[in-house]
Amino acid sequence: MKQYGDRKVYSVRGVVTAVWRRFQDLPSFWLEGEITNLRGSGGRQVYFTLVDADHSDPTQIDCQMQANVFDKLAPPPGEGQLVQAYGRIEFWRGRSTVRVRVERLEPSGDGLLLARIAELRARLQAEGLTSDARKRPLPFLPRRIGLITARDGAARADVISNIQRRFHGAHLVIVTTLVQGEGAPSEIASALRYLDAQPEVDVIILARGGGALEDLMAFNSEIVCRAVADATTPVVSAIGHESDRTLSDDVADQRASTPTKAAEMVVPDLADLQSRIAAADERALAALRRHAERARARTQDATRRLAGGLRHAGTAARHRVDLLGTRMAPALRRSHQTATSSTDRAAERLVRAGQVVVSTAGARVERGGALLELLSPERTVERGYAIVRDGAGQVVGQITDVASGRRLAVTLRDGTLDVDVVRATPKEKL
Repeated sequence: MKQYGDRKVYSVRGVVTAVWRRFQDLPSFWLEGEITNLRGSGGRQVYFTLVDADHSDPTQIDCQMQANVFDKLAPPPGEGQLVQAYGRIEFWRGRSTVRVRVERLEPSGDGLLLARIAELRARLQAEGLTSDARKRPLPFLPRRIGLITARDGAARADVISNIQRRFHGAHLVIVTTLVQGEGAPSEIASALRYLDAQPEVDVIILARGGGALEDLMAFNSEIVCRAVADATTPVVSAIGHESDRTLSDDVADQRASTPTKAAEMVVPDLADLQSRIAAADERALAALRRHAERARARTQDATRRLAGGLRHAGTAARHRVDLLGTRMAPALRRSHQTATSSTDRAAERLVRAGQVVVSTAGARVERGGALLELLSPERTVERGYAIVRDGAGQVVGQITDVASGRRLAVTLRDGTLDVDVVRATPKEKL
C-alpha cells in the first residue's frame, strides 16, 4: 500500500491476496444446482458450472472435481442434472477467479431418489429377490383377501368396490397404514407380517394411489421390499398409476398397474364364471350324449361281428371235428391191433416166465424137503443114535441139565427106555 497525501492506494497483489486470505477461512459446505458446461481436461480434472434450478437468477459458479472421483459415480451425472455438491471455495489469485473444489457429488431431488432406488434394486437383484423364478401364482378363489392401504384414499375404495362388484361373496381383511412419510415403511412392513400370519388370508394387496416420486418412496424402501419378499402369502403390488413403478412391484409376486387392476387379478368375475360354468355344463352334456351314441353304435356293431364270428367258428369247428374223426378211425384201429398183439405176446412171455419160476421153486422145495428129512431126529435115531429127554419132555443136551436120581426117557430106533441117573461124569477137558 502507498500513501499519496490522504489517499491510500493498494497494489493489485495486495488486494488479491487479501481476498484470497478471506476465502481461505471459509469452511466446506453443500451446494445445490444444475450442471451446465460439463467438460474434462486431460483426464485429470472435470470442470462444470452450477446454476440455480429455477433459472430465475442467471448467477452461476464454476466447479472443479478430480476426474477419477467423478468417473466412479454410478452413474456419473450429466448435463442439466440437479446435483448436490460438497466442497470449499477456492480463489485463484492469478486470474482473480472464484471456483468450488468439489469433493463429493450426489444427485439431488428426484435424481437423488432415483440413485437410491437404483442402488437398492441392484442389491435386491443380486440376491435373486426380483427373479421371476420365485414368483408364485395367485389363488383362483382366495378364502380371504388382505388389503394394506391408506385409511381414506381412492385406492382403498377402488379395490373394495371392484372386488365386491366382481365377486360379492369375497371376504377382505383390511389393515390401514401410512403410505408416505417417515413412519410409512415400518407400518407397511408390520401390516405385511400381520396379514401373512393369518392362516385364511390367501393373497395380500398393497394399494396406493398415484403421486410424485417422493410420495411413493415408502414402497421403494428396503424394509418394505424385504417384508414383501419374506411373505409366504402371494403379494400383489398396486402402487400409483400405470406409469409408476416401485421396487415393491419388482419384488411382489404380481404387479398390478392400478388398484382397480389388482381387484381384477385376485378374484374372478362371478357372472362370467357362472356363464362359463353353464357353457361348460352344456358342452359336457353334449359330449356325453355323443359318447353314448357312439358307444351304442360300437356295441351293436360288435354284437353283429361277434354273432357272425361265432357262427363261422361253430361251422369251422364241426368241420375240423369231422376231419379229425375221419383221420383218427384208421389210426385207432391200428393202435388197437398193435396193442392187442403186444398184449398177447406179453401174456405168453409172462406164462413162460411163470412156468420157469414155478419149476425152479418146486425143485428147490424138493431139495429142501429131502435135506430136512435127512437131518430130522427120526433119521438120526435110525442111524443108531438116541435122544434123551427129561421128565418134561425137553431134550437133554448136557450133563449139567440133570442131577443124580432123576428119571430120563431115552428114545432108540425101536422104542423108549426109562432110566434113572446114577452118576453124571463130565468129559475130561484136554
